[in-house]
Amino acid sequence: MACNGSGCQSGGCYKDEDATCKQPPKSEEADSKNPSNVCIKCKLNDAVSGYGGIDDGRFCADCFKTNLFGKFRFAVTSNAMITPTDKVLVAFSGGPSSRVALQFVHDMQERAQRNFDASRDRSLPVFGVGVVFIDESAVLPIPSNEMEEAVEVVSEVVSSLAPPRKELHIVPIETVYSSDSGDGKERITKVVNTVIDPTGREDVLLCLRMLALQKVASEFGYNRIILGSCISRIACHVISATVKEENPSRESTIVRTAGKLTPFQFNRIPEIIDGNVPLATRRRQKRYNLKSNESVSSESFCPLCNSPLDKSEITDWSNIDSHRSSDIFYNTCCSSCRFQILPSDSMAMEQFYMDLPQSVVGRAKQANNGNLSLLR
Repeated sequence: MACNGSGCQSGGCYKDEDATCKQPPKSEEADSKNPSNVCIKCKLNDAVSGYGGIDDGRFCADCFKTNLFGKFRFAVTSNAMITPTDKVLVAFSGGPSSRVALQFVHDMQERAQRNFDASRDRSLPVFGVGVVFIDESAVLPIPSNEMEEAVEVVSEVVSSLAPPRKELHIVPIETVYSSDSGDGKERITKVVNTVIDPTGREDVLLCLRMLALQKVASEFGYNRIILGSCISRIACHVISATVKEENPSRESTIVRTAGKLTPFQFNRIPEIIDGNVPLATRRRQKRYNLKSNESVSSESFCPLCNSPLDKSEITDWSNIDSHRSSDIFYNTCCSSCRFQILPSDSMAMEQFYMDLPQSVVGRAKQANNGNLSLLR
């Protein structure tokens, strides 16, 4: 029978056909009104990012950047990673991760500069920022024209940043050798080509890259190095280090639940003697440093990959004069480097040792790797 409803636009519709009178909205209109596609912060723009489907992670592009930068700034300031008197060196490769790291450091420096200009006493200086690009064309098959284009892109990115100005360093990877050595490119090529294992070759390149960064930081007075690493790279490093049995737990790293976690020597904030240092900086130092050196770990590290050595890997060289330098270096390295990097033949090992940079060779000469003040 007919419904005879006042709102019905048809005089002959029936109850069994009532569903056809109310057509569902189009899919596009439903999606536009769906709250799951709207940014949870500004509630205006469409969400473009999410953390694995979690509702709390739906942000638009601007809100996502603001949220990520807030976490970055909180981690840096709360742990005193960058202080006003520091000089920071950002390792920039041109990839997305290092680009984000450079942008966030620039944003922090720009904010510090505005605070410095607005303050009357100007007691807190603005930390300096430099950018370094490592040219690895000597050890990787990269055409010269592609490397020139990459250098131009890096220069444009750095120059496009607003003041304060950032100094750009274009450094070939063979600069890990001394400046008076004219065969640095040939020697570094021999070192890389000697390693047959692909994973071992990546570890050697990482070691040489870090040496180049440390040398730039030492020569130009930088005391902080920032690396832009993505989550995938960090995960690969953790899995690789676990397989290689790196960084085993020791008595010095296992403390009671109520005990205070203490940093390693190379992670300690440098002691500040200058009385003109701001009070906030001295408070951060007092909070994160040890009151005494009684519980500072006396670790021994591999001279090649810098991973902590297990007790079984530490060799007693009481009669060191009766051994060759290459044999000493071989036995002071970790088991992973011996297996993946170092040659098994004694003659090849001797040549490999002669081609290594002096900074790597010098580590093996330190019995307990006592010079932990170097950047690692």
